Amino acid sequence: MKFLKTIPAVLLMAVALVACDDDETMMTQTPVTLRSQSIAEGASVLAGMTTQLTLSYNYHMAVNEAAGVTVNGTAVTPTIDGADVKNVLIPLELEAGTEYTISVPAGAFYNADNSSMTAGAFTVKFSTVNGLDKSLVTTSLVNGNATQQAKNVYNFLLEQYTTRTLSGVMANVDNDNEFADLVNTTTGKYPALTGYDFIHLAYSPCDWVDYNNITPAQTQWNNNGLVTYMWHWNTPSNEGDAVDTYNANSDFDIEAALTEGTWQHDFIMADIAEVAGYLKLLQDAGIPVIWRPLHEAAGNYDLYGSMADGAWFWWGKKGPEATKQLWKLLYDQLVNVHGLNNLIWVWTVQVPTERTEEYLDDAIAAYPGDEYVDIIGVDIYADNIDSKKLQFDFATAVADGKKMVTLSECGNVPNPETCFMSGEAWSWFMVWYNTDEDGNILLNTEDANYSLNTAEYWSELMDSEYVITRDEMPGDLK
Repeated sequence: MKFLKTIPAVLLMAVALVACDDDETMMTQTPVTLRSQSIAEGASVLAGMTTQLTLSYNYHMAVNEAAGVTVNGTAVTPTIDGADVKNVLIPLELEAGTEYTISVPAGAFYNADNSSMTAGAFTVKFSTVNGLDKSLVTTSLVNGNATQQAKNVYNFLLEQYTTRTLSGVMANVDNDNEFADLVNTTTGKYPALTGYDFIHLAYSPCDWVDYNNITPAQTQWNNNGLVTYMWHWNTPSNEGDAVDTYNANSDFDIEAALTEGTWQHDFIMADIAEVAGYLKLLQDAGIPVIWRPLHEAAGNYDLYGSMADGAWFWWGKKGPEATKQLWKLLYDQLVNVHGLNNLIWVWTVQVPTERTEEYLDDAIAAYPGDEYVDIIGVDIYADNIDSKKLQFDFATAVADGKKMVTLSECGNVPNPETCFMSGEAWSWFMVWYNTDEDGNILLNTEDANYSLNTAEYWSELMDSEYVITRDEMPGDLK
């Protein structure tokens, strides 16, 4: 009997010791702590790309559904991230141009292994950038001395913006209209816009390329079409070398080129003067030029989703500040020194398709400024013809909706009707050219980024009520 009486005492002592251990463990355990949040206080985010707030804690978390988490006063139901149980996901349905407050009461989230350990209260305030709003778009060109023809073209583009998109094709680098002719042969209609490239500047004039011959651009303009030029800017790697590449693997140094007294600076100034001479021929002929230099500078993102290392053109390989300086130098030289007032300036932004939101600030930092840019372009090569709202919204946000946005290069053309129904208003699309082994222009290739531009699809595009072809262009822009 004595033995039986002592057992409870022993057990009680053991329980007490365990309880003491638990109390001590509780006292020494780290409190539930918020480690990170996907939307910072005061941030500006894109409505279409921001579908949740992620709160990352230091424990496997659980949700008290009765706690009352709200977004602008409306209750929402958070969940735990299946891929990382330390993350709490708060769902969001955001509208452009709106301020938001997310409120999380104390105790709304807790340690899943110890419900007495709860997270503290949390509040974050942020806003969404303005979406597509035509009333925000700048109504005049950045060059106050722009020619009347340039003004007329810009006004026409602005008139069509949010309503229809212009069809466009890129000319062969031999500086001809073969691609436009092929589209016409196939569909019975010419594209409204044709693009040309000063890629062979170092060789012009010669028997196979001479930019003094503006006949292709004149033909397009005289038939009421619009003209755009770009520049794959080739440079030498070392002083005295032959001009060899525009790629970032060249040893040509953009920072040295921006410094007076260097051979690199002398080289770019001579090239700018030469390009200015050719553009002057177009101005003298009354032809306005939609001008897109220094394209795709930020090669450190890959447009297809994976991250790459470094820029792929020399004008981008030292980062955005050097590229912006070069843009401003080019603008000053062409406009203020060489007197070119026929240019409509298009700056190209790159839009990564992964981790997009975090690169918006980088894109804004790379933007030359509203006073140097008329239109923002995006180059997209995709294996589908789906709408590209992510890219459109991103580009629109860079200048806070103040600039028209265009599809400045593409392979497969996104379906225009689908785009407009999705809230996209690409000012034009510009299909890059392809050739066969004999140099003949092709409508499409087996490459997945071009394969959907079949003859049937081209006909559908050129007949679409959302697409402007050259025969529909007004004759009073001249």
